[in-house]
Amino acid sequence: MIRAKNKRRQSNKLNFLSSFLLRFSFLVCLFIIFGGEAKPQIISGTITDEQNAPVVAAEISLLSQNKTISRLTSDGEGKFSLEGKGEPNLILRVSAKGFALFERQLNNLNSPLTIVLSPANLREEVTVSITRTETRLAETPASVVVLDRETLETTAAQTPDEILRQVAGFGLFRRSSSRTTNPTAQGANFRGLAGSGASRAAVLFDGLSLNDAFGGWTYWSRVPRAAVEQIEVLRGGASAFYGNSALSGAVNFLTLKPEENAPILRFETSVGTQATFDGSLFAAYAKSGWGFDLAAESFKTDGYIPIVETERGAADAEADSRHNNMFLTVNRNFGEAARIFARGNYFTENRNNGTLLQYNQTRFRQAAFGADFTNEKIGAFQLRSFIETQVYDQTFTAVSADRNTETLSRIQRVPSQATGASLFWNQSFFNHAVAASFEFRQVRGFSNEIGFFGGRATSLNDSGGRERTFSIFAQEIWRVSPKLNLNFGARFDSWKNFDALNLAKSIVTNHAVIVKFSDRNESAFSPRVAALYRINRNFSFLASYAKSFRAPTLNELYRAFRVGNVATGANENLRAERADTFETGLNFTGFAQKLNFRGNFFITEVKNPVVSVTLTTTPGLITRQRQNVGKTRARGVEFDAEYAPRGDLRFSASYLFVDSRVTEFPGNPELTGKFLPQIPRQQFTFQTAYRPQEKLSLGFQGRISAAQFEDDLNTLRLHSYFTLDAFAAYRLPKNLEIFAAAENVFNNRYDIGRTPVLTVAAPRFARVGLRFNLQNK
Repeated sequence: MIRAKNKRRQSNKLNFLSSFLLRFSFLVCLFIIFGGEAKPQIISGTITDEQNAPVVAAEISLLSQNKTISRLTSDGEGKFSLEGKGEPNLILRVSAKGFALFERQLNNLNSPLTIVLSPANLREEVTVSITRTETRLAETPASVVVLDRETLETTAAQTPDEILRQVAGFGLFRRSSSRTTNPTAQGANFRGLAGSGASRAAVLFDGLSLNDAFGGWTYWSRVPRAAVEQIEVLRGGASAFYGNSALSGAVNFLTLKPEENAPILRFETSVGTQATFDGSLFAAYAKSGWGFDLAAESFKTDGYIPIVETERGAADAEADSRHNNMFLTVNRNFGEAARIFARGNYFTENRNNGTLLQYNQTRFRQAAFGADFTNEKIGAFQLRSFIETQVYDQTFTAVSADRNTETLSRIQRVPSQATGASLFWNQSFFNHAVAASFEFRQVRGFSNEIGFFGGRATSLNDSGGRERTFSIFAQEIWRVSPKLNLNFGARFDSWKNFDALNLAKSIVTNHAVIVKFSDRNESAFSPRVAALYRINRNFSFLASYAKSFRAPTLNELYRAFRVGNVATGANENLRAERADTFETGLNFTGFAQKLNFRGNFFITEVKNPVVSVTLTTTPGLITRQRQNVGKTRARGVEFDAEYAPRGDLRFSASYLFVDSRVTEFPGNPELTGKFLPQIPRQQFTFQTAYRPQEKLSLGFQGRISAAQFEDDLNTLRLHSYFTLDAFAAYRLPKNLEIFAAAENVFNNRYDIGRTPVLTVAAPRFARVGLRFNLQNK
């Protein structure tokens, strides 16, 4: 019995122990399941620089699934402590002024951490949006150049296009400045892809296009200089982002946005040689959810006589210009999640084009409306719409061989209207940033002409039509790892030319002929694939492939024009230009992060490029027509370097070599192997900005350009040139600054055109001015 009792006692103990263990295990499981989240995850550590000194006020963020769950700044000893709150896939991000961004995925939560920050890359802290999604410049897989406000304030250049000539590869169709050049020759292009005066680059002001809807050229005088905070330049095919006009790249002018109760007031005025005066104003203020900004500019110059002195005659006169420009924007914010705005733009311009009877004038009006809405779950939306009207007037003349007499040959009026709307969406999640948009645009334009012969009106000619475009766009930026960024994007554009006709009527015989052109439909698919890989702290590698296109403008299809003794005809049968661009490059940052060097190699092949092709040549008249040449190829290398040895001294330089030729033209084999007109093979620019004292600023800019040809036959050569600009400014009390600037210091009268009479650049130009800058934060 005793043995039996002992066995029962032992069995009871085992049962009790088993029951206890079972209940304990159950409670542990319950704690793990229901109580595990309550246990805080503490991530702590110290932030130092490479000399082991603590980094004070560094911003430390803890992210999970691309959402910030905790944030603070390091203390006086560089220390921090964050709570993870049980979130998965934690990423620690550290940013501090003057240092490169630090990111680490926290696979384990060992504490404390020691984080060593590296000095910032010259490009590290710069944010760009020209690729439609906001990214840091150092992580953007594209050839992007940024001109910041400091650069803009230390350049002698007076016009936006002259400022952009600091970027090798940028150019207008002609060498001359927009200060005195006919607007139809102000089309922007990159990397040697111009064949006519229309832009091969999209130009935007705060996201709204500055490309002329009818002609494709750019009114650079529509950019109010005082309002510009940053200029972003994208070289290479950009139709995946901006569709038509972005065959060779894009330019975006960005303005400064006011914060609540922090007024901004900028004003600049100057007077200079050639009886030049300008004034530019920008004012912005936000309060109680309302905001406004006003940008206004006025400019005039008597200009200079562009014909070379040895060939001038009594018919020649100064090429002068005057313009007035105003933007007014009113917006209403609804918290931080939504806003609506309305913007109006009024612009007028008048120019005399170098003879007594040649002039042009523009009257432009635009109204734009928009709304922004942001939701953490579904993303950010931007709605934009616009309506604009324009009237462009111009006269054309014939000048005698001795240039002593001039007769009117044509008076032209070009009324045009354009409307458009777009809806843009973007969202970020995990390591992805996605975006999409839908766009619509419609343009209507006609060229109404009166022809003259022997001083009398002899004919009427009206030609023009409409164009309607629909576009869809999608993009993904995938940050595969801290070292690898991938970019996938594509855009589809479909457009139709319709209601096009030509009416020719003889005033002498009253006989009229009407030709109705057939409606035409075209479309373009523009994909882009790009990658950027950070090899190490000093080197990163990028590669990209892009298809881009440019549809012929209504101007090219239906409007003829004349420059000097060169008459160029329209061509209603033009098709779209289509380009394939391959690009690869290497970025280097070194010498204690003070030097940044970028080098790119590119090849762009264009099918059906529009070129002004010479048809006949006589002593008194050269006749050309816009035609689709079979194929062209531009291949070359570009280099950009920035060096800041000290905080008060900065050097930069840019170089381009490009070989741009016709490779196929079955319709005219004589052009095969010829250089494209208006393209120099080499360009080199350099800039220096020096602030030896807090109040004194000095700047120098130089530009060297190789020879180029005026025409498609490569018979009219424009020689190489060098020009140097200088700038100096001194800060006065009460936010004032006085400055002096000189362009073309050495008075180099280099060639800018042969029509076939030689025209030359402006002489030395000097001005003095005053700036006022109030920016309360």
